[in-house]
Amino acid sequence: MSALKNLVLSLFILLALSGCSVKHYTIGMSESEFKNSEKYNLELVEETSQHAVYRRIASADAQSKPLSYHYYYFNNGTLVRTELVDAPKPGIVVLSK
Repeated sequence: MSALKNLVLSLFILLALSGCSVKHYTIGMSESEFKNSEKYNLELVEETSQHAVYRRIASADAQSKPLSYHYYYFNNGTLVRTELVDAPKPGIVVLSK
């Protein structure tokens, strides 16, 4: 019975920790709010005067090689779309605002 209690307790702790680390991004949030919430795992991959695209690593293997990426699309400073992909997209363009 003690092993079952330990298993249940371990699963509960794991679930609680994983739930705390999930960040939620909502369509319509501001670009500045997004950048403040995701400071370390974030890369600006495209920028024009009215449009910006950010990329972050969504998952990685044991050697820290990225396995998937999240892309965040902003129009006029507002989040309008997110996308999860398995490989980075080519043709990255960065222009000054």
